Amino acid sequence: MDRGWLAKRAAGLQLSSMHPTEGRMAYEVSRTYPVSRERLFRALTDSTVLKKMWCVQQITVDARVGGKGTAVYVEGGQDWSFTLTYTEVRPNEELKWITRFKSFPTKETRVTVRFVDASGGAALLVRMENFKTAEERDANRQAWEQGLATLAGIV
Repeated sequence: MDRGWLAKRAAGLQLSSMHPTEGRMAYEVSRTYPVSRERLFRALTDSTVLKKMWCVQQITVDARVGGKGTAVYVEGGQDWSFTLTYTEVRPNEELKWITRFKSFPTKETRVTVRFVDASGGAALLVRMENFKTAEERDANRQAWEQGLATLAGIV
């Protein structure tokens, strides 16, 4: 069975090395889809799509400023469940949220997703920041790349 993107993401994390204020490492990934920005925005705010994209067992989404999303993901006895707190929501343009993992309650990562017009469709530009190590950042980037590839089969 293929491990979900979150398990792959989690593989790069060390429980003992997560600290809330250390490091500001970041990465950016993007992917273009043959659909409108509106369709991509709807997909990234739809719990059914996110459940498939992120390979989580359960997810809720309240995509409004101050709204929360919660995802349940348990793999190999480790609970990688997380919450999202939306800090900015501009329909069809941009989403920003803070992610907190259950296993690391004081650790925050910040995510910005931009929706831009592109030739033949629209592109998602994802920036995620506040990683302590390059290993953590790279595992997370790989997970997002897999999630964006999965999204291509959905939208």
